Amino acid sequence: MTGVQFVRYTLSCPHGTYDQAVGELVDLPARGWQEYSEGTLVFWLQAGQEEEPATAATLHRLAALGTLAAARDDEAWLQNWRRFHSAVRVGAVAVRPPWLSPQPGALDVMVDIGMAFGTGSHHTTRQCLAALQEVPLGSLLDLGTGSAVLALAALRLGFSPVYACDNDEVALLAAGENARLNGLWPRFFSADVTDRAVPLPATDVLVANIAVRAIVVLGERISSGDVSAPRQAILAGLLETQAEQARAAFAGYRLADRQHAGEWVMLRLERE
Repeated sequence: MTGVQFVRYTLSCPHGTYDQAVGELVDLPARGWQEYSEGTLVFWLQAGQEEEPATAATLHRLAALGTLAAARDDEAWLQNWRRFHSAVRVGAVAVRPPWLSPQPGALDVMVDIGMAFGTGSHHTTRQCLAALQEVPLGSLLDLGTGSAVLALAALRLGFSPVYACDNDEVALLAAGENARLNGLWPRFFSADVTDRAVPLPATDVLVANIAVRAIVVLGERISSGDVSAPRQAILAGLLETQAEQARAAFAGYRLADRQHAGEWVMLRLERE
């Protein structure tokens, strides 16, 4: 024990706001989180982080979606938290935490969860993992890589080269550690894709499991020729109400697939 203190938050929300709450969780520097089917989210922040303006604003939005309770905790929560995280199998790919063994016959991706969003368990991640197995192999850009689970899965599937981008330095540190654990090396870089002055590598496939605002700006950049147009674009992290806005931003693309999971939508677009 190092004496580091944490705050455990428990959010109980009705069915209609649960997926939105999970989306808000992406914006928190959570050290760990777990979700339950009955509509309860539990996550941990290091004590003091709740006073940071951006974190406080996100916590306020979460509280508006249900009932949010907070309690002091110490590092003992980590051992109990681990039992809530199991392997996730999507097609040929199995994503697991380090304390579980690989699944026989699966393409193994090990993710040390906790410091960055992306355990493989959320609907949007599973949608992207499935979509990656439906498109031709080639070069790939993973925007909003988080824990790098999609970038690492892409490398296991045979995509190359694979680029992985995030604007969160904590996420990139966690992603780099996960790359080391797997012996796989995406080409990591830090960037804000909404900054039109930031160049992005030209690839055959684009995966963007990010907020709708960033997806729309990205689509506009591609449509204007500011960013090279991929053959395939996998767009996730979208609520049902946001899907058409994202689709419309990608001029010159046709809809190849649309998948629903709860209120979440994944769009797979192909260049016309």
